[in-house]
Amino acid sequence: MKRSDGCLTDAQFRAELSRCEYCEEKPCKEACPADCSPADFIMAAKVGDRPDFRRAAALIMGNNPLGGVCGVVCPDRHCMKACVHRTFDSAVNIPAVQATIIERAKMLGAMPEFAKPAPNGKKVAIFGAGPAGLGAAALLAQKGYAVDLFDGTKQPGGMCNLIPKSRLSPKVLRTDIDFLLSLGKISIKKGKWSRARKGSYDAFLVATGLDEPFIPAMKGSEAAVDWMKYLDNPARFRVRGKRVAVIGGGAVALDCAEEAVARGARSVEMFALETWSEMPLTAKERHSIQESGIAATGRVRVTEILKKGKRVTGLKTIKVVLPRGKKFHPRNVIDLKGTEQTRPDVDCVIVAAGARSSIERVNSKGVFYAGDMVNGPTTVVEAVSVGKNAALDIDAFVFGRSSKRSRSDNGRATKSRAVLPGRVMLPVSLTADFFGREILSPFLLSAAPPSDGYKQMKKAYEAGWAGGTMKTAFDNVPIHIPSEYMFAFSRSTYANCDNVSGHPLNRVCKEVERLRREYPDRLTAASTGGPVTGDDEHDCAAWQSNTQKLEAAGAMGIEYSLSCPQGGDGTKGDIVSQDAELTAKIIGWIMEIGNADVPKLFKLTAAVTSIYPIMSAIKQVFARYPNKKAGVTLANTFPTLAFRKGDKTSWEEGIVVGMSGEGVIPISNLTLANVSRLGLAVSGNGGPMDYKAAANFLALGARTVQFCTIVMKYGYGIVDELYSGLSYLMQERGIKSVSELIGCALPAPITGFMELSPVKKVSDVHAELCQHCGNCARCPYLAIELDSKNVPVTDPARCIGCSICVQKCFSGALYMRKRTRQELAILNEA
Repeated sequence: MKRSDGCLTDAQFRAELSRCEYCEEKPCKEACPADCSPADFIMAAKVGDRPDFRRAAALIMGNNPLGGVCGVVCPDRHCMKACVHRTFDSAVNIPAVQATIIERAKMLGAMPEFAKPAPNGKKVAIFGAGPAGLGAAALLAQKGYAVDLFDGTKQPGGMCNLIPKSRLSPKVLRTDIDFLLSLGKISIKKGKWSRARKGSYDAFLVATGLDEPFIPAMKGSEAAVDWMKYLDNPARFRVRGKRVAVIGGGAVALDCAEEAVARGARSVEMFALETWSEMPLTAKERHSIQESGIAATGRVRVTEILKKGKRVTGLKTIKVVLPRGKKFHPRNVIDLKGTEQTRPDVDCVIVAAGARSSIERVNSKGVFYAGDMVNGPTTVVEAVSVGKNAALDIDAFVFGRSSKRSRSDNGRATKSRAVLPGRVMLPVSLTADFFGREILSPFLLSAAPPSDGYKQMKKAYEAGWAGGTMKTAFDNVPIHIPSEYMFAFSRSTYANCDNVSGHPLNRVCKEVERLRREYPDRLTAASTGGPVTGDDEHDCAAWQSNTQKLEAAGAMGIEYSLSCPQGGDGTKGDIVSQDAELTAKIIGWIMEIGNADVPKLFKLTAAVTSIYPIMSAIKQVFARYPNKKAGVTLANTFPTLAFRKGDKTSWEEGIVVGMSGEGVIPISNLTLANVSRLGLAVSGNGGPMDYKAAANFLALGARTVQFCTIVMKYGYGIVDELYSGLSYLMQERGIKSVSELIGCALPAPITGFMELSPVKKVSDVHAELCQHCGNCARCPYLAIELDSKNVPVTDPARCIGCSICVQKCFSGALYMRKRTRQELAILNEA
């Protein structure tokens, strides 16, 4: 279904989001003229709640204040061409994703509000309210300028106003401009540029675009309609029942052709100098030509428009050729004598062969030029970008300093990296507390590969992480790390059998010292452990020695690994912390000699029949040392068995691995909920793959949240997404601080089974979204059958409202609704 808002259905939207790889290099961002980052705004939208659309829109509009328009009309030669999936299967439909985000934000009343600057006392006049002028106005207003935006029509949008409604809904343009006008002091006035114009302005920007249609030399051209007049008001020109010729082979010519088809033209044919492959059209536009039944004739020049009085009666044409070795350009083609032809099957002609500027550019102090009048015809996003660059140049001129615009874009005049300064990605502070120490946020790196050494931690800190626990290290213990120890059960659920770091504890101590010295505002913690041999005197000495070494190195916290899935006890349980007595004993050794000012965290496992005996034993030990800082980390990776090909011949080799990532989130949630009433300090660990999963940990009482798998999948830079997601969520819910968020789901985080509503809904279908796969007919209650068109029909007597059909419908066609009284009456669950 073709939509002028360019948006996707909910299911299409989710499918496109899931295809994004969140590339480390972000080629899509580099390819965007406005420097929008599709990887970032796609990641921001994934959870799909109202604040996510708000911040995703902020990421878009902060780089491109016409983000809604560009989502609808952007071609596939910018970000989509750079998408890594383009040469693998097909590019992510980034423009449609962008259009959908902006439309949802508008629909939800969640468009971002940018901070307004203090006035800087300067004033700029901009002539031309098209994309370039609007881009400049947005950035200048955000820098504190008063901006008067002049246009000959007082209708902002420029050539965007000529895009047919079938391609761009006027509402999309209007609401984008409403957003832009909210950015600062911008006034729209009617007026045209003149060098003699007077005014109390500090600078002028002329961005009037290509405002004059180009009419190729041909006899009888006065009988044709130029494309600007036609698209400005197509209703003025009667084409119903007529045979329409459109002279031109570009996007504007196609706009005219499609508009003529929509208004009932008998036939429409495009006449172009280009061949089909040379026409500057996107794949989508080429498909539109074919779908609309528009004829396209290439390598032909119209030499005369035949007429009788004012009535068009036909065309005269001649074939043209492009000399071998030359690239296409209108001036390079030559007429092919003897190929003249008369076409009497035309009675309406629209000329859409381009445009040019009517403004003569003259160098004058304080006068700047930008947009298509400088660069020639460009896309909307390119025009916005050069407008931003012009704003940077104006700002530098007014204040007598060097322009801040980037010079590292390989001569790309249409690339701008400028960001509107009023964009706020952290509306609520994430400052948190770690046992009395203020930290930048509650999000920390877990003891894992991303924290296995100074270089990793340094990279994490430079990316913005508040802190982390260096990977578990031992002193004078043989370490075995298997080859290929990582597993990927799914795209977001990993596992490992690596146990600990290969680095000796002495090295880790030196790295802790260095990190603390270089990054004093970050929480540098370390993880260790010790032997469990049954010889308490020997074992105790090792655990205590490791503790004292890390304390001496300046570790701001020490975590103890009591939950490695590969074991460590082997007498009463496979994992140390499955044994309450052993766990309490080891913790007692550490608490006895530990420095009271260095917090201790004991990492436990969720793989227990009940967590309460373990926690009760720990709580008793902590009670003996009331002045010492201590807590637990829950719930770590979950022990599982994976099979893979190996040396065994009888079967694949089975390997105990600790499962991490998305697959263990429900386990960790339940574990945290169960321990929440015990009053111990908890650092949440095990599973979070987005900010919302981490927020759930905090709401369940965790004071900090540790991350591993998400960093291994998306890199250290994912921290910005985690921070902005949590901050926007808190703003949406009126939560003013992290301390207010912690425990807000308590004291009753779990809705009791008998409290769940027994009132059954019933599934129904949006038939227009159904793709007729028939998978819903696999209903285990035999409640769904397909009609003659393979559209599902639900029997309300059989449907018990389990909702699995809705959750597995890939196209989003099925949904749950309330039952009518009659449907409730016939439901038979017996």
